[in-house]
Amino acid sequence: MPMKSELKIFAKQPITDEMIAFLVATTSSVIQVKPSASCSMGDATVSKHTVSLTTFIKRLIAYSNVQTPTLMATLIYLNKLRNLLPANAVGMETTRHRIFLAALILSAKSLNDSSPLNKHWTNYTDGLLSLQQVNMAERELIALLNWDITINEDELVAALQPFLLGIHHKLQRQQLAEQEKKASFYRLSTAHRKPSSNSSISTCASSSSASSSSSSYSLNSSPSSGLSSMSSLSSLVDDAAYVLTYPGRKSVAPAPAPARPSRVSFPLKVLNTRA
Repeated sequence: MPMKSELKIFAKQPITDEMIAFLVATTSSVIQVKPSASCSMGDATVSKHTVSLTTFIKRLIAYSNVQTPTLMATLIYLNKLRNLLPANAVGMETTRHRIFLAALILSAKSLNDSSPLNKHWTNYTDGLLSLQQVNMAERELIALLNWDITINEDELVAALQPFLLGIHHKLQRQQLAEQEKKASFYRLSTAHRKPSSNSSISTCASSSSASSSSSSYSLNSSPSSGLSSMSSLSSLVDDAAYVLTYPGRKSVAPAPAPARPSRVSFPLKVLNTRA
């Protein structure tokens, strides 16, 4: 699966002991080494002047100030060389040291615009290898690779799979944590919206109660108007009875209401009169 983002993150990490141990294990799997009479197996000191492969790699890192991408790109050349060499190939006590140094030299020259010269790499070995041995190790590795020293991104991802998987799982956990954080924020925002809807419902209820009270008030006020109309009818009945009882008397007619003044129309043009 594509792991471009994981590869970028890995390239920015500092060199760790885990990376060095992985390089030592990969280099040791490339070729077997014939033990000498005064050595023990593994990465222990194989002679009076030969250091372990772990110490050798740590010294190269400290002297050359190599960065993580250049150092870990050596895995591509080491894996290719392991597939090319026969399974029964056996080397001398410094063969693994030479193989790793040659792979590191090719990686530095392929990935960087400027890299240490072979004479500088010779000094970084602390006298373990001579300049002639360093040059020969580089030429032999180039010949075995058939001058194919390109570094493919897919090959790099495959070689760094143990490290990239850890970064991938970490990114997945971070993504799940962010999703959970967003979901909790959404739940909180939804919970804050509910009281406002309840307040709007209460407002509607209060307005409806006010309208019902006003309507009830109008219904209650209608009987008073009915009473006033009944009193006016009774007064008219009394007046009619009075006329019938005393026919010689005229009923006093109510005073007519004052007439409203009619609207005065003014002429459009006013004539100027002089005395």
